[in-house]
Amino acid sequence: MLIQRGALRAIWSEHGDPERGLPVPTASDRAFWDGLDPRTKETILVEADRLRETAWPQPLLSDWAAYARTGDRSAYESALFLRNRRTRVAVLAAALDPTEQRLREAADGLWLKVEQSTWCWPAHDDAFSRGLRVPDPEHPFVDLGAGEDVALVAWAALLLGRQLDEHAPGLRDRLGAEARKRVLEPFLAREWHWEGTEDHVHNWAPWIHSNLIPAALAFAEPPLRDRVVERCVDGLDRYLAQLPADGAIDEGFAYWWQGGGRSFDALSLLDALSGGSIATAAREGELSGLAELARFPQRVQVGPGWFASFADAEARADAGTPWHVLLRAAMLCGLADVAAFARAERGEQPLCGLDEGVHAGLGRMLAELADVRSGTLDAAVTPDAAQHPASGPVRPDVFLASIGLGIRERGGLTVVAKGGHNGENHNHNDLGSIAVAVDGVPLLPDLGRAEYRAETFSERRYELWNMRSDWHSAPMPRGEVQLPGAQWRAAMDPVDGGWTLDLSAAHPAGERWIRTVRVTEAGLSVRDEGDALGDPSTRIVVVCTGVPERDGDGIVVPGRDGSRGLRLTFDPAEVDVETVDIDDRHLRRSWGERVTRMLFRPASGGSWELRGEAR
Repeated sequence: MLIQRGALRAIWSEHGDPERGLPVPTASDRAFWDGLDPRTKETILVEADRLRETAWPQPLLSDWAAYARTGDRSAYESALFLRNRRTRVAVLAAALDPTEQRLREAADGLWLKVEQSTWCWPAHDDAFSRGLRVPDPEHPFVDLGAGEDVALVAWAALLLGRQLDEHAPGLRDRLGAEARKRVLEPFLAREWHWEGTEDHVHNWAPWIHSNLIPAALAFAEPPLRDRVVERCVDGLDRYLAQLPADGAIDEGFAYWWQGGGRSFDALSLLDALSGGSIATAAREGELSGLAELARFPQRVQVGPGWFASFADAEARADAGTPWHVLLRAAMLCGLADVAAFARAERGEQPLCGLDEGVHAGLGRMLAELADVRSGTLDAAVTPDAAQHPASGPVRPDVFLASIGLGIRERGGLTVVAKGGHNGENHNHNDLGSIAVAVDGVPLLPDLGRAEYRAETFSERRYELWNMRSDWHSAPMPRGEVQLPGAQWRAAMDPVDGGWTLDLSAAHPAGERWIRTVRVTEAGLSVRDEGDALGDPSTRIVVVCTGVPERDGDGIVVPGRDGSRGLRLTFDPAEVDVETVDIDDRHLRRSWGERVTRMLFRPASGGSWELRGEAR
């Protein structure tokens, strides 16, 4: 385990003191806001001025009910996320330049939040299960959306408190009343499914807990404040204690920011409330295992901007990725190399949270502004670490045994192999699959997630093509697809140059199947040995981007984004090729207009080998 159960709780019990308050740069701190660099100030103020000339986004009832009618969740969420974005930009602009006009804009956004019937996202609300097609304000549901909204109004109240009281007397009191009624009191009133058990939690827990801590400090007096914070500390303790010692996240890179990263958000707050005790324990004490969690994003990189995309994680980091969160995590744990990696990936991004999603709310934006203002971002990167980052020309091999993930780079190829089991969080049926990047750009992809709909998290999940094993580069013994569930698994062990994966327990038939994956300077080798190789219905699937081309005795997957191509050769086999046009925005952003699967039918039994080299 990453930390011992009870370790965080014990530190908080001894050193935690909510009376210390959070180090928020309030709008009254003119030295802070006037001292921000001109580029950052201009970015915020220009965007706030642009948005003020447009109509406020308005989520509609028809958008809300669409989830129950058609499974669509994007219409409501898109309008809501745009409105939240405008509100946080308006709040920051009012802190930078507290004029009547800017305060009016910020107050309008916060008032719309008060008037919003529910802070829960429709995909999570239990109103539908009770036969309703409208939100039920008398039965608030505490979910990710409620956590995001209560944190937004809490940080706004902490930041603009005196100015809001002068401009709109009573608004801050109303925000507090709604926060307590909708979130803080319901949170304590029952046990929530996302809090998990002593042997299973997922990213909802740290995501919500990290948002409830500032809300409790902004809007609750003892004993409510203390009870909320203590329960959040216990929940974070439970989550971290269940993570494996190697720091692996089975939901993948994209979810690190909303699981592990949200934990670090909360730990940073608790560190401030405990006089630095969390950082001390993370660097040299009972929380030192956190360092492995902080290393995960760097470990799963396959090339600049590209990451291993198993489960629902996307392969391509987008412009909204809040790299500052990882930088802060590295600072907390004292990891100069991870700090250098995060700083390099952040580049010249002016401020996280300016995108239209939920990568970063107002709290993350304020934390980044504080670190930019203090110079902490650059001070965290030592000259030695900056010159010798861990992600050098040839990256170190990665093997995360807890989730069955291996990554190895040689000869311009970066190969990802996946074992584990099919009952993981955000699972895809991907046992024994490989993914290959050439010159850091994936050409044999794990497709990752598509647009979320009702089916995505229902009993119909594995009807979705990108989640099925026959759209992963994996074997299909006797034509069988894999089934979901933790009972289906693939043991994975390192060998010279790569790994072996025992897929005998990955399919109901239970027949022997061993896959050996190696990558050397000479190229890639994938060797399959199994009892079902001689069966005429057996297929070995290889998924690629674009449309492959025949090349003599081989097949070439064309390069993209400046990479070389990948030439595949193989033992005798018939090959069927199926190309799919992509219309999903998530898949298209990573993989382009088309993806193809090649279905190889080995000509004989016993063993069969696929080889690849960059061309």
